[in-house]
Amino acid sequence: MKSFKSVNYLFLSLFLLLLLGSTALATNVEINGQTQDKVSEGQVINYTLTINNISPAADYISFDTDLVKIDNSHLYNITNLNVTSDSNKFDFPVNESTTKIVVNIKGQIPHISEEKQYDGVTLIKYKKNTGYAYDRITLINSKGDQIESVETRPFEISLPEVESFREQINKIDDPFFKTYLQDLHDKGLVTESKTLADHLTEDNEWPSYWWLIIGVIAGLIIGIIIGIRMNNSREVIE
Repeated sequence: MKSFKSVNYLFLSLFLLLLLGSTALATNVEINGQTQDKVSEGQVINYTLTINNISPAADYISFDTDLVKIDNSHLYNITNLNVTSDSNKFDFPVNESTTKIVVNIKGQIPHISEEKQYDGVTLIKYKKNTGYAYDRITLINSKGDQIESVETRPFEISLPEVESFREQINKIDDPFFKTYLQDLHDKGLVTESKTLADHLTEDNEWPSYWWLIIGVIAGLIIGIIIGIRMNNSREVIE
């Protein structure tokens, strides 16, 4: 019985040593600067990472960012090694002598709203506002295989107009008009959908249905006109 307990203690000790060893060997990242979870289009981001305990098995430390380059500024500036890069994805070679990397990351939050004019009709389309990252840092070998995922620092792009519109249509009880207005908004008819939503939620009173019918017909006509013009544009290009 005593020998059985001794074996258990031995295995437990070895396990703890391996756990502590792996924790000590893990790449460490310290940040100096602000990286908010939710940011605005075009907002300038500027922060510095200090990376220590880089695995000797790594041949490259790979940086990837969704930030957009600012004129006269580098996206990446490895200050302690005097190396810069303006590419969103940047692989920096390392070896056993690379014990620390101090990298300044500076850029702008991308614009995800796009405005187009069609004979007086304004279309505003929005790309996705999630799934972005200030940085994605991994260690890779010479074959491109990942050795360690160091960190991913995500962010979400705030769209006040979209959030305000969503809150507005949530106040509308009628499921048809709620869906219809959202569909108009998604197609890029932001002003038109907002105008109709204003009528439906103004003073918490519903207007007469002939206003709604006119709004629906007007929206359909606008959609048909835009569809025709877009098709004509494609035919001219082809």
